[in-house]
Amino acid sequence: MDSYISCCWLVLYLFFGGGSTVTIQGYVGDVVTLTCKYDARHYGTLSICWGRGHIPNSGCGNEVLRTEGVKVTHRASVRYNLQGDLRSGDVSLTITQAQVKDSGLYGCRVDIPGWFNDQKHHLALVIKPAHETTPEPWIPRESTTVGYPKAQTTTMQTTMGSSVPPDPPTVAIREISARSISVWWSAGFDGNTPITGFHLECKSQSDSWVDGVRGSNILPWERETAINDLRPFYTYNIRMFTKNDMGLSKPSNELTITTKEAAPDGPPQDVKLEALSSHSIRVTWRAPELSFQNGLIRGYQLRYSEYSPQERLPVRVVHLMDGSERFTMNNLQEATKYSVTLHTINSAGLGPSSQELVCSTLTNDDQQHMTTTQATTELQTEHSTSTIATTTSSTETWLLVTDSPTQGQRVDDFSTTSPLSNSTTNPALSKKLGTEEQSGHLVAILVPVLVLGLLVVMAIIWQFRRTTLKKGNWKILWKNNGFMSFGDSEPAQ
Repeated sequence: MDSYISCCWLVLYLFFGGGSTVTIQGYVGDVVTLTCKYDARHYGTLSICWGRGHIPNSGCGNEVLRTEGVKVTHRASVRYNLQGDLRSGDVSLTITQAQVKDSGLYGCRVDIPGWFNDQKHHLALVIKPAHETTPEPWIPRESTTVGYPKAQTTTMQTTMGSSVPPDPPTVAIREISARSISVWWSAGFDGNTPITGFHLECKSQSDSWVDGVRGSNILPWERETAINDLRPFYTYNIRMFTKNDMGLSKPSNELTITTKEAAPDGPPQDVKLEALSSHSIRVTWRAPELSFQNGLIRGYQLRYSEYSPQERLPVRVVHLMDGSERFTMNNLQEATKYSVTLHTINSAGLGPSSQELVCSTLTNDDQQHMTTTQATTELQTEHSTSTIATTTSSTETWLLVTDSPTQGQRVDDFSTTSPLSNSTTNPALSKKLGTEEQSGHLVAILVPVLVLGLLVVMAIIWQFRRTTLKKGNWKILWKNNGFMSFGDSEPAQ
């Protein structure tokens, strides 16, 4: 029985877990590539993983890299990269600055949908120490000193070059997010001595390279790094230096990068509520501090509901995208408390909520008192304005005269207009008023006449319809005893 089970496992391993093994050789410091491809035209873009050692039944053991489609979701080191065309199925693993410890067995697994469909490839990597270069031997040469023909001296020469500072690297952007920037670079001439590292500098665009610089030292075999803890929607400058035993290189090319937007970190400021009437409340606010906006403000989200500490009531959500910083909530209940919160919106999403504020609408009595007070204030203002116009202008033809309202009259319906005197009346206006008065008399006469005529016409039509409904031949009409009648026969001769 045990032998039968062992044979089954062996068959399964040969069909599903074995895979072919290819040996790849390289030297320390080289860039080595472990090939792995699949038919993307047939399967589409698939997820893959790379691991150290044999590929297990699921996933990859000692995983060093994983993708979901064309996006790398896990990378054990910046030295592991996929430089092939992922959309065409080339998922070969490239290892930069190879080291002896990189030697070993690697496995590539392509996740093909279905049972036992995954493609598995095993590759053995062997990294050898770097080539040892043997310097050319010193060659003794004879030279003759001018003026001393009999004297001979021996000089020693070497072909070894002198060490100098290295050339600067070439820096490029790999990825930009809201709070980090990923860069990669290629090294230049090492200056006839091994590169001992790289120095990366980053600063705000508004600062100089002397002030506000963030620096980091990078190992000599690395070719990619990330700058973290940056400010969203902010512009930075980046440059790099190469180091060897002779010192630093000149600065590399300078990059100018603006990070992406992130959701705001702060709520709107100075949020205030004001009850305008028994059915409306006005909300005003200011934008968050500039350092908390994290991008361009697109608008605000206002949330309000009836206030109840005991239960949660339906919330109304309003998106204000017109750039204003005020809003009036209408159609509210009389003498009812409402709670209000605000969020800032940019292209990355919503910011935090402002502090919840509570305000109550007015009662009808409060609103009537407020309206009366406001009307009284406007009345006093108009009265003072009319007084000023009377005393300062002698050429005005008409003057707005404001009197105190009579009892029972609406406060806003008391304004009248009257001429100052007959001598100052505008002739054109008087003519217009006279014409309007004559038109009014004419209308008063014509309307009753038209109504009476309409009644007569209706009576005639009614009599005619009533007569036509009688039986007999009514085509012959004559006058009998002074009345108009219809008959069935000819009149007597």
